[in-house]
Amino acid sequence: MRENATIWPGRMNATDALFWSMDTIPELRSMIGTLIIVERPLERQRLRDEFERLSENFVRMRQRVVEVPWNLAPPEWVLDEQFDLDYHLRSIAIPGPGGMPELLSEVSPLFATPLDRSRPLWEAYLAEGLLGGRGAVFIKMHHCLIDGVGGTRLAEHFMTEAGPVGARAEPAAARGRSPADRAVGRTDTSPAALLYRAQLHNLGEAMSLAAALASSALAVAYDLPGALRGAWRGARMLAGFASELIATPAESPLHRRRSLSRRLATFEIPLADVDRVRSRLTATNNDVVLAIVSGAMHRWHTSRGADVKQLRALVPVNLREEGDPAGGNRIALLAVPLPIGEPDPVGRLRLIQERMTRVKSDRRAALYPVLARAMTLVPFAFAAAIGQQQTRRANFVCTNVPGPRKPVYLAGQLVEAIYPYAPLVGDHPVAIALLSYRDRMCVGLDVDPIAMPDLPFFVDALGESLDEMVNVSRRAPIVSHDEEAPAAIASTSLH
Repeated sequence: MRENATIWPGRMNATDALFWSMDTIPELRSMIGTLIIVERPLERQRLRDEFERLSENFVRMRQRVVEVPWNLAPPEWVLDEQFDLDYHLRSIAIPGPGGMPELLSEVSPLFATPLDRSRPLWEAYLAEGLLGGRGAVFIKMHHCLIDGVGGTRLAEHFMTEAGPVGARAEPAAARGRSPADRAVGRTDTSPAALLYRAQLHNLGEAMSLAAALASSALAVAYDLPGALRGAWRGARMLAGFASELIATPAESPLHRRRSLSRRLATFEIPLADVDRVRSRLTATNNDVVLAIVSGAMHRWHTSRGADVKQLRALVPVNLREEGDPAGGNRIALLAVPLPIGEPDPVGRLRLIQERMTRVKSDRRAALYPVLARAMTLVPFAFAAAIGQQQTRRANFVCTNVPGPRKPVYLAGQLVEAIYPYAPLVGDHPVAIALLSYRDRMCVGLDVDPIAMPDLPFFVDALGESLDEMVNVSRRAPIVSHDEEAPAAIASTSLH
């Protein structure tokens, strides 16, 4: 490619475009965050080198969004020719005494602050002054840029399994031409060029749809019984999908007062405890997580004198396939009813297993990209109304993403913990995100402090619920159990 050539930009998929368009409504603004704690303070220049390398290979971090006139196609990603890494990588000082509460107090309002829509949609904050001689960096990205599972894949390029020696990022000149270097051509973003590319995109979409319909027709002609079985499965899928769309949340004190403020917290669950509960009670990791969260929600509501029998958790489901790139969103959002009023922890777990099996069996999640595409085609006011209605299907968000099981290093320093944070969108006042790292699940809690002013109580309730599940499992026999593939609850995902 010639250095002065015009490059063809990437285009958002329908889910990405939906997150982008809803961003103009403050209540529907969606960002994901990650707080990384390392063993020793991070050297800014070395961390900058790592972000430079990452942004050169994950080109979306150097691209901005350009909308197509009249919304005739999803927005495009184009290279930001004024990209300034130092604008995106910032530093913050943690006030004394410099513990985790002070760190979280500093990054909470940063997470609530919107990103500049004219620039690449991410920011990172190097925290200085953390107690105990440790280091920290907080990263936030717009949800249209990446989901939870994509974020873990991106982290694989950002953090390494190598130790301090030999782990330093090479200077850009030594690495040769990166994907970002190869995309140095000027993108034509004039209305005429955008409309021309939009028409080509729409033509390609129409041809793909026609080919799919023709293939389906041939399949019916050659295998009528199989087609009838497929039609029955499709009817079940549509019925499950319809039930999702009309689901309503339970009444809860969480929804009485709301704001745009955010307060973050952390919690940790030993994977040994999860494995013990899972093996002895014949459950999946996701079932155990939802049971623990349900127990904590029960304690919180009881403390406020609220007799709530059931809440709905919005659970992101991963639709990403093995060869899919890290960027973009490939998720569905399922509203799972949780029996928080069930006093018996084992009974609570069994009800969750039954409901999760029912939700997954009809494969309703596969229809969510279709809904997202439909919402990008209707007038914005109508799409915004649908988006707000859909956020009211559930009371809170819970997302669980698998992370690295081996120790990893960031800019030469050992990573101690990785806390994920999911967005509060619409009517959701609580978002609980979990990421497994080494021997624990790192839990990030993102709440509206007006809706949940006693966040420390809820963190304690999580600990009590975990202890309750572990104690019950100790009295159960050990059962050999092959867990399901960990794709049931995924990003954000978180998430």
